[in-house]
Amino acid sequence: MISPNGKTVALVDPLWIGHHPMYFCQFTASFLRTGARVIGLCPEPSAATSDLRKAIGEEATRQIADRVFFYKLPAGQRSFFNGRFEGDPLRTFLRWKSAADHLADAEALSGTTADLVFFPYLDSYLRFLPFATIPQLVLKRRWSGLYLRNHHHGEKPSLVKFFRLLAKGDEILQSKLCDGIGVLDERFIPAMEKLCKTRVIPFPDVTQVNLPDQASVLAVRIKLHAAGRKIIGIIGLERRKGFLTFLRAAELAREQGLPYYFVAAGTINLREFTPPEREKLQALVRQIAAGEIDNLHFDPTAGRIPDEADYNSLFTTFDIAWAAYEGFQGSSGTLSKAAAFQIPCLATAGECVGQRVEKYRLGLTLPEARPEKALAAIPYLLAGTDREGCSLSPLFAEYRKHHSQERLDKILSELLEAG
Repeated sequence: MISPNGKTVALVDPLWIGHHPMYFCQFTASFLRTGARVIGLCPEPSAATSDLRKAIGEEATRQIADRVFFYKLPAGQRSFFNGRFEGDPLRTFLRWKSAADHLADAEALSGTTADLVFFPYLDSYLRFLPFATIPQLVLKRRWSGLYLRNHHHGEKPSLVKFFRLLAKGDEILQSKLCDGIGVLDERFIPAMEKLCKTRVIPFPDVTQVNLPDQASVLAVRIKLHAAGRKIIGIIGLERRKGFLTFLRAAELAREQGLPYYFVAAGTINLREFTPPEREKLQALVRQIAAGEIDNLHFDPTAGRIPDEADYNSLFTTFDIAWAAYEGFQGSSGTLSKAAAFQIPCLATAGECVGQRVEKYRLGLTLPEARPEKALAAIPYLLAGTDREGCSLSPLFAEYRKHHSQERLDKILSELLEAG
């Protein structure tokens, strides 16, 4: 760890679902490597402490114990609109107020004052609140963050886009206290900088690659059940990840007697699916339990994989990583995992994920929601070739470098020095 530089950063995230814990830990470790102190505000301080210890090691954790302070921030409430977390006029304002109030308490307890507030998921602090004065009135200090869902900036000018920009709350980015923001999808940076009048930085989509000392219980079970068959895997069972198409591909493989084992792991929100879809999912569970389906792992009761090391342990069992998103424009950590462990990807053509897969030759792309196309691509991926039979020659190392921890550390160091 680098010696202290006298700077203090407050990390603030009211969500502790999906990839939020990973991002929170990742930014904590990165700011610590720049030499800063960190005040981390999140719903699960004990989990954050455990994640940090696993990510940087026990010895490093002891060395920086006096430079990190985690504080419990009440979990963010869902929006009035469709029960999503992105916010509404009241919830978004209350998040700013909660961040300011709890930061003041954390500063008093830790005996230090934050020079910069960084939001690992800035979207929650923008939606339906297009007023650039809010941070100055409530937070009263320099701030920055990572903006994930910025794809509306790629739309053509129209009245619809005008009102969408208001609803997205991007005017807050014109705050005098904003030190610039990061994005994972760099395609819309010029449009964003023109509209928001602030610096927009392309961040690497960094992922943790630590593994447990021994393969996780789930990873061992998957290899046992696969029984030598090639494994196609997805983690995080969301509609936007192409989960239903993934299941249909498994069904087609089953009908054709193909030697593949499909792994659907991680959390699922059944409310995302229609009643008929939920009935079909439950039928799959019953058929798997009865031994009628033997090429699919799917357990909707399993819940979230406990930590990143176990996640990685499972991921390394995959011969092919599923990245065939649907109705999704952004970056994906699946590609970073795949590049880290040198596993080819099956991705939807177009948008950020598809373009990166093609640019770095990380796998093959296909039209959205086409399970038969996915199945047809699998033999080529297993052979390491494109559809013409030429070697894919994936640029895994180049992708890792572009989305590296070192690059993130440099960006955050420059952000701190700019203040």
